[in-house]
Amino acid sequence: MRTYKAALGVLVAAVLAGGASASPRIDPVEYFTANVGIFSSPARFELRAVDIAIMRWSTPVEHQMLAATLLEKGWVEYLDQLCTFEPVGSIVTLDGRDIAIRYAWQVTDREGRRRVFIGTDEPIVLVKPPIRPSALADSLTFLELRLDANGKGEGKFSEAARLMVDESENVIQLRDYANRPLHMMMVRSLFSVEE
Repeated sequence: MRTYKAALGVLVAAVLAGGASASPRIDPVEYFTANVGIFSSPARFELRAVDIAIMRWSTPVEHQMLAATLLEKGWVEYLDQLCTFEPVGSIVTLDGRDIAIRYAWQVTDREGRRRVFIGTDEPIVLVKPPIRPSALADSLTFLELRLDANGKGEGKFSEAARLMVDESENVIQLRDYANRPLHMMMVRSLFSVEE
């Protein structure tokens, strides 16, 4: 009887291992690294690494659905709509969680500079552990990255209430980007070829 159970255990393990190795591995279409500055104490500033993996870009249909919802119904309905989308990637945050990216869109200008827009349906934690809870820190769910032609740049977070649709550029973006605080420094695309 023990031999039968051992043989059955080996067979189940072989089937599971074969099934796992047979499943296709999906590589990201874009991968970013960045640093976020945090105060680990009142007198100590540290840079912590954050990784962003995009497995696929959002479809034009998904993009138009979100943009129309934000324009016509507002940011609360925008978040409700975003929750229905399948994940397209993840952000590994400072507190060790993987946050599902549910929207990823990009535009590139003639000089090769890119703007990347990332939406989540859960808050992105910028400190570890949170020093004090704040309504703003709990509501950061959108990230805009601005990268030069070499794939290097910066990123800023926003709450959904501060988003807008720029129909001329066909993007959902941060309102008043220039006056928003800088959250991510030394952003780098690992897929960009440096000149």
